[in-house]
Amino acid sequence: MALVDYGSSSSSTSEDEGSSNTALTEIVSSLKRPALPTAAALLGPKKPKPEEFVDDVVDDPALHGGRIRTFKHERGNWATYVYVPATVCSEQLEEFQAEAIAHLDSEVTLQPNDSLHLSLSRTVVLQYHQIDEFSRSLQTALNSSTGFTATLQGLRIYTNEERTRTFVSAPLDAAFSEKMSAILHPIDQVMLDYRLQQFYNPASFHVSLLWCVGDKEQLLNSKLKELQMLLEEQDTLPLAVHEVHLKCGKKDFTYKLR
Repeated sequence: MALVDYGSSSSSTSEDEGSSNTALTEIVSSLKRPALPTAAALLGPKKPKPEEFVDDVVDDPALHGGRIRTFKHERGNWATYVYVPATVCSEQLEEFQAEAIAHLDSEVTLQPNDSLHLSLSRTVVLQYHQIDEFSRSLQTALNSSTGFTATLQGLRIYTNEERTRTFVSAPLDAAFSEKMSAILHPIDQVMLDYRLQQFYNPASFHVSLLWCVGDKEQLLNSKLKELQMLLEEQDTLPLAVHEVHLKCGKKDFTYKLR
């Protein structure tokens, strides 16, 4: 009996099936949708935030004279405050700073305040996306405020609320407190609208000149007369209140008064 040879038949069938599978794969591949472009390809590289809003996450007191944050740093939060610059008498105040530091060098380490200004708000926190809207609100609120020229009178010692720093400051002459309060009122209202803490009550307007780490109120009060004598060597200390500033990060907005 002749043996039936199935070898060639089996091989042929496998080749046919292989060809069919290859063809089917090519058809399916041709029907697949092309891959969608990524968001990065459509929008381009992510734009960096402006330099004035670069988020510094380092909180090392050794990097800034031992100062400690009064509130926890969180990414996206920006320390913000409203102020009047003390530019007209800045040279006189800087001269006093140098003399006072040298005078008390053996008893306390004083540091000069780099930005001489009179605060019209506490330091509060804004989210990055709130900054422009907050600035517009402040501009509207100050539209009817009137500027004036005041003077600084004498010295006073302050501490921050946490009593981690002590300040030697020049208070606003009491004769101008009412006019300054008229400018403070609309600023406080904007703070209230944004559910932020308002200014101290009662308000104590002043320009901080010097500071030191820790609670040194008693020591500096005992030296106040000596410091006052140094300050009296200066002429009258004028304060031009013709514009108000908003400081947010490294961004500074200016609002001209009437």
